[in-house]
Amino acid sequence: MNDSFRATRPQAKTIESLALNKIVIDQLKSGHPIFRGEPSSVGVVRVELFWPTGTRQQAKPYQASLALDLILSGDDSHSEFDIVRHLDHLGANHSTDTNLLGSSLVFRCGQKHLKDVSNWIFKHIASANYPVAEFENAVMIRRGSLERQQQTPKYWSSRLALENLYGKSHVLGSHGDLNDYQSITRSDLIEFKTKNLHLGGLMLFISGDYDDEAVSHLEELLVEFPSTGFDISYDESESIPDKNESPSFGKSLIKHPVENTTQVSLQMVTHIAPKDLRERHCLTLLNLVLGGYFGSRLMQILREEKGLTYGIGSYFRPAFQNYTWTISGELNSNYINESLACIEEIFDSLKQNKITEEELYKIKQYYAGQFRSGFDGPFAMNSKVQHLIYRNLPNDYYNSVLPEIWSITAEEILTAANNYLHATSFITVLSGNTNS
Repeated sequence: MNDSFRATRPQAKTIESLALNKIVIDQLKSGHPIFRGEPSSVGVVRVELFWPTGTRQQAKPYQASLALDLILSGDDSHSEFDIVRHLDHLGANHSTDTNLLGSSLVFRCGQKHLKDVSNWIFKHIASANYPVAEFENAVMIRRGSLERQQQTPKYWSSRLALENLYGKSHVLGSHGDLNDYQSITRSDLIEFKTKNLHLGGLMLFISGDYDDEAVSHLEELLVEFPSTGFDISYDESESIPDKNESPSFGKSLIKHPVENTTQVSLQMVTHIAPKDLRERHCLTLLNLVLGGYFGSRLMQILREEKGLTYGIGSYFRPAFQNYTWTISGELNSNYINESLACIEEIFDSLKQNKITEEELYKIKQYYAGQFRSGFDGPFAMNSKVQHLIYRNLPNDYYNSVLPEIWSITAEEILTAANNYLHATSFITVLSGNTNS
């Protein structure tokens, strides 16, 4: 009798579909689009101001993120300390996020304070002028943070991989340096904010413990700033690597020594452009088998069986409508060649042999569980709706994902492996103790 935990554990429920309510994006009388999440009595209202601009629109490195992060740093009437102290008094907090295509400012507070908090935040966004002291302090802190990052192997493996895949001047490969913090000015932030982060150019998300009165108040605030339109658009060619700018075009292995380290950071990257949604789903499952969870081939063989790595995995980075397929790991510097050979053997195995039905079921079950949990909580739908906007997907997309995933066959995954999983198409960067 097998009485081990794995043999006696209860069978997990198979999640084969997801029945979401119809996703609807409404329009306020000011013209701004708004997504209203399902109200929930959690005691907190979450409001997100979402602009369709990010690092893609910046003229200088760090311009977009600094302009957003410091948007509540003060104006002619109040300092950053005053602004934050008043938010604290109202039990509110805020956070910011900037990516390639979008920027968000999120604030959270109790429902009874929503009017006061939103009045305060909207007022100071409109009048932000980036005071000198706060600007200089932020630049100093960020520069110090970057200086520390540049002492780590992982920073350089990631940076060099993208620079060498896309090109240093490409929007997907460019990186700022320490001297870029010296050249950026307050005027750069004001210019970016005026053009890209004004209250007329945003989309609104509201979720949590709110009611129609809360929405009406936000609507009244925005009437003063009529919508100038909301659109995320780009040319498909923007994601294509620039072979003329890529310093490693024709090379597949790059070494970058870093002093005072005993290990090696590995980054392997390639650009992929799935031809349709079906192939995207096939690649999602292939990535899970390769390195997308703890039971993947990379983790089980390199780490568990051979002890060649402290940890390794694979994932997709967004590249407009396409992806940068990335393998990332920390290697023992004494076994670099053996580790690379082992990765190539895993590639070959996935191209030569269909995965078993047991492994196929396992990854589908894992994906379905992760996919379903991504919708838990009263605030989860905001990022899901943004994903639809970024990818230009239909509003019923999420209801079709799981049936599509469960219908994919081992033969289709084998085909995807043979189409995309070639060691020679990956740029490999080793950073750290590369001389062992």
